[in-house]
Amino acid sequence: MAARINAVTMPKWGIEMTQGTIANWRVGEGQPVERGAEILDVETDKIVNAVEAPAGGVLRRILARDGETHAVGALIGVIAEEHASDTDISRFIESFVAAVVSFDPDGSPAAGAPSTGVAPATAAATVADGEEARVSPIARRVAERLGVDLSKVTGTGRNGRISKEDVEAFAQAGGTAAAAHVAAAAHVAAAAPPAPGVRRVRMSARRGTIARRLLESKQSIPHFRLDMDVDFGPLLQRQRAQLQAVSDRYTVNDLLLRATALALVRHPMVNARLEGDEILQFEAADIAIAVAAEAGLVTPILRYANLKPIEVIAAESRDLIDRARRGSLLREEISGGSFTVSNLGMYGVTRFDAIINAPQVAILAVGAVTQRPVVRAGSLAVAEVATLTLAADHRVVDGAVGAAFLSTLRALLEAPAAL
Repeated sequence: MAARINAVTMPKWGIEMTQGTIANWRVGEGQPVERGAEILDVETDKIVNAVEAPAGGVLRRILARDGETHAVGALIGVIAEEHASDTDISRFIESFVAAVVSFDPDGSPAAGAPSTGVAPATAAATVADGEEARVSPIARRVAERLGVDLSKVTGTGRNGRISKEDVEAFAQAGGTAAAAHVAAAAHVAAAAPPAPGVRRVRMSARRGTIARRLLESKQSIPHFRLDMDVDFGPLLQRQRAQLQAVSDRYTVNDLLLRATALALVRHPMVNARLEGDEILQFEAADIAIAVAAEAGLVTPILRYANLKPIEVIAAESRDLIDRARRGSLLREEISGGSFTVSNLGMYGVTRFDAIINAPQVAILAVGAVTQRPVVRAGSLAVAEVATLTLAADHRVVDGAVGAAFLSTLRALLEAPAAL
């Protein structure tokens, strides 16, 4: 009886995912696994998820090592029954690879194609996704604009991935093969051993995506910023009072999220996304909370924040922030959002500028609460004040609209009973 052999492939989580990076294998070669057991972690541009074993048996081969990036559908491991021979395993791998290019256009196996137990859709996706993953989206757009033939460009990224810089270097060199050699030489120079006392750290897939998206946002969105000082004294007094009165405690940040949600639904032009030539205005406030995790910035979404009481906001935000730092969020929990709040006040930062999380059209940066001199009724006094900075996309949000939103938010924060 032939031994049962099963492929472990790079999974596809969401329609936008084209590749994943092996974060770490939880099981080593030669170790037994059960069907459904979590055998490795895969990092995408947003999250780290566990991959489950498709069948029980022994993990006979690991074909993708930690830190490597592979296209969706690529063969990354093999699980087989214990009595399967090494020859059987090798033939299975060869058949799997051959099957990737052995399907007719309609998705059915071509004549003579080896049987691997792999669905045609999976194998076909490996080819399409692998080719798409070789070129970054922005590089493809730049190539179209400059008229560059991508087949002649040498990628300097991981696994030969072509970046925007590769395309621009090729075009600046006259679109000749010399540009590819220049880019490759620059890559070799950059990969030289670091000087003593210098540690070279490769960007993770998530960090690379964060860098790319922030660069695109900064370059393509006409940001403008508005500052407003808010007296947090009444808010702090209310929070201190509830600390002594209830067991389900909430923080100043929870009150801020609640106030922001109420302000957003009163100013739909700020609670919006820009997609192509259309502005999508939302009736509900789905607020993305900027969280600093070890692998980079994560923005879990607090859904329908305008409809939830402060106690629910406090509980849900704590859970989202905790799981964001542990890397256990689901993809749907970080997708979408109509507005982002970034609070660095806990670090003592009094004021900062945030970059818009496209396709959203605005983001709120919250500084630390500090004691500052203020004039009240003609007399000098000391108040607990924080600076709020709204960064907005001027294509959608006019200055007066942004100012009106901040005024509403300040009124809510300075009269917290309304929250």
